[in-house]
Amino acid sequence: MESIIRRLGKLGLEVKSTSRPSLLQLANIQHLHTSLLGEVDAGIHILDVLKELHPTPAVGGTPREAACKHIPSLESFDRGLYAAPIGWIDSKGEGEFVVGIRSALIDGATATAFAGNGIVAGSDPEKELAETNWKLKALLENLL
Repeated sequence: MESIIRRLGKLGLEVKSTSRPSLLQLANIQHLHTSLLGEVDAGIHILDVLKELHPTPAVGGTPREAACKHIPSLESFDRGLYAAPIGWIDSKGEGEFVVGIRSALIDGATATAFAGNGIVAGSDPEKELAETNWKLKALLENLL
């Protein structure tokens, strides 16, 4: 959260946390959730905000510049759409984006599912794999 607030501050935006982290429980998974609130000045385009935020620490690591340099050598695949900003922009420059950490690319009768975990010092590889499989299961159940 601090990284997001700091990066938006570079654009002159004042962003505040509207709550303490809380548990967001979904049908088959749960996340920590913190709301942030701020107003974007008319002179700042949504793509400027997106450029400043992507990739978030959740998918790019921290500190971002140093961590992102290592991702290609540590991952054995091209991320493609995984972790990409997914969203829309209208003719007024308004829009909404999310981080595609659980998503699928559908091409005809084929679907490629994307899910992952944040691996940190002390991570247990077996637990991380089990969590990733749990995330994929939830996604795949909706595709079948």
